[in-house]
Amino acid sequence: MNNLDPTFNLEQEIRVLLSPLGIELHSLDLPKRQGGVVRVTLDEPGGINLDRLEIASRRIADLLDLTDPIPFRYRLEVGSPGLDRILKVPEELFVNVGRTVKIKTVNPVNGQKVFRGKIESADSIGVRLTVPSGKKFVTESIPLSEIKEVQAQFWEDAPPKEEK
Repeated sequence: MNNLDPTFNLEQEIRVLLSPLGIELHSLDLPKRQGGVVRVTLDEPGGINLDRLEIASRRIADLLDLTDPIPFRYRLEVGSPGLDRILKVPEELFVNVGRTVKIKTVNPVNGQKVFRGKIESADSIGVRLTVPSGKKFVTESIPLSEIKEVQAQFWEDAPPKEEK
């Protein structure tokens, strides 16, 4: 971001621009030299589709044309985070309840450092994850302070739901 006018916060401007649409800025990467790519990654609850990305891309392009915050030529690339993205902890855990994830911990929790399962709940203390254990499912509680990384997972053959 060293190429931008320090009084202009492009990330904040994009958030304000897209907020009325319900679209969230996931990440913003700016080029360091001429010909580089401005990468804008967007999402919305339930995932973002191509039509919504196109609308957002046009608005962001208009914003960049109007404000001209980058002092050299660049290309704009707008996309979604993808199915197997790394989630931001803790804010994205709350909106991904019900989603399958892989969690890596700093220290072992109940004897393991890697968990794969479905987020049952998340709060300011930790995450409750339903994980396969043999032919049944168990719930693991993982403190936020122990979470190193959370990656969304896409299982083509989704694990069966636990019978109650």
